[in-house]
Amino acid sequence: MIRNFNLLGFILCICLSACYNIDSDQPEGVRIVSLSPGITATIEDIGFGELVVGRSSFCQAVDKDVPVVGDLLEIDYERLLRLAPSDVFVQTTASGVDEHLARLAEDGHFTLHPWRVDRLEDIQLLHADLLQMLGGDVIALELPTGEDVGELPASVLMMTTGSEGNPGLCFGRQTYLGDILELMGGTNALQRDGWMTLSLEDIGKLHPELIVVVSDSFISDASLSTLKSLHIPITPFVHKDVLIPSSKIVDVASTLQQIVGAE
Repeated sequence: MIRNFNLLGFILCICLSACYNIDSDQPEGVRIVSLSPGITATIEDIGFGELVVGRSSFCQAVDKDVPVVGDLLEIDYERLLRLAPSDVFVQTTASGVDEHLARLAEDGHFTLHPWRVDRLEDIQLLHADLLQMLGGDVIALELPTGEDVGELPASVLMMTTGSEGNPGLCFGRQTYLGDILELMGGTNALQRDGWMTLSLEDIGKLHPELIVVVSDSFISDASLSTLKSLHIPITPFVHKDVLIPSSKIVDVASTLQQIVGAE
């Protein structure tokens, strides 16, 4: 009878211990909240997507059941803290890092990791940092060069599709697509730094020999009608990852090289 009682007590202790571990507010291991679609896509690409417990609404690379906690403009701090992340990943912008997020990190709620993800070298650094941080083999991103590209047009303008008859956003120098164009041996028609929206008249003044319109979804002829009035050759380039600066830029660059090099 005493043995049975001791056995029952032992089982009860095991059950209570298991329940305590399940309800613990201090989860063990790495728990990542990523507020940048480019960072999230890179995490998934290197094989650590299961570590992401919170995301922005723009982060489509991980399971849709992962809770949305905000983005660069607005963050649900209560939801963020309830997820008890060990690390929060953000994209650094011209305005810096969110002050309240930085304060929560200083108070010890998590470790904050900011990265710039504007240029090709930023993406390469992000890829290497994440592999080293998460325990993967640190392998450099191998990007295609201009060696296998045919003769390119004298100048190329890269831009998004735009909307309602208005031209899209143009990729100037010191942007990841601008860097890829230079890596291919091409010349960017927009010799200014960063992204900008140009009028149809401004695009015409640049005199590009080729306009590459990029999108992550189907490009209709109707969306190109305004640009076609310039009578400049246009090449549509559709790739699901072209608008997200992540490690998947390797495939973007390779595909772009084949399309533009064939013109």
